[in-house]
Amino acid sequence: MTLLVAGFSSFPGAPDNPTEYLVRALATDDDAGGDLATVVLPVDWERSWPVLEAAIVAAKADTVLLFGLHRRAERLRIELLARNRRELGQVDAAGGFPSGPAVLDGAETIPLALPWRDVARTLREARVSFEWSTNAGAYLCNDTLYRLAFHAGRLGVARFGFFHAPLTDELVALSPAEPSPEIFCSLAAVDLERAARHLIATLSRAAPSA
Repeated sequence: MTLLVAGFSSFPGAPDNPTEYLVRALATDDDAGGDLATVVLPVDWERSWPVLEAAIVAAKADTVLLFGLHRRAERLRIELLARNRRELGQVDAAGGFPSGPAVLDGAETIPLALPWRDVARTLREARVSFEWSTNAGAYLCNDTLYRLAFHAGRLGVARFGFFHAPLTDELVALSPAEPSPEIFCSLAAVDLERAARHLIATLSRAAPSA
């Protein structure tokens, strides 16, 4: 069983993405184990899904955890649904735009697949505050998430989930003048890493059918 953790790179309005730092920290963690794979996804409407799909195939991953930045999140946000929608006019990091309002010719929503009670228990034990969400937005992270949910069966991915994180304290201190909501919350990088490591440990112990 291989677990793949993916984060996203920078994008317009977010020159530093805490989930990229998270994934790079996990990739160099000797305690993570040999059954953990990581990938940083480009914030690119055309390339993000192909990069993730290739990483899934290369790792033979049966569990995929996506982490993305949401600057208006007040704490770690657990997404429960992928939505078949894209907001037109939203530019990516390469200057591209979505080609249409729908991601694919599929259902309006697709439920994500993780053992949610285990996820909640794990985050509480890690002392990481979290909230639940049924709206992952209409930007590129939701686009990638919907494609993952749509193709999970074909790729042999039994479990998949998405976690939105606010900015970290460290990135706020690094660039306090960067465009952001007038009022926003942040999370210590160590807390984000602790949440990810606890989730990895829990899901590595649990059977994919849980």
